[in-house]
Amino acid sequence: MTNNKQHTAVEWLIEQLRNNENIRWRGTNIIELGEQAKEMEIAGKEMSYADGYAEGYKRGLEIIKWNIENQLKKANENTN
Repeated sequence: MTNNKQHTAVEWLIEQLRNNENIRWRGTNIIELGEQAKEMEIAGKEMSYADGYAEGYKRGLEIIKWNIENQLKKANENTN
């Protein structure tokens, strides 16, 4: 077995199943189910990255807006 830190849980499971032949459960190939789970896991990570990027961008814009508003308030206070 290779280093577990290099594997996701799904990859580890697929490796274990492959080591025990082509196991079937209720007529379904478990290795195929594992491969499907792996694809779902990858899709979930991609969505998480995109969501995180969008959230970070949104927060950045909020900080810029807040800073501009504060600078305008200070400028207005100094001119009065």
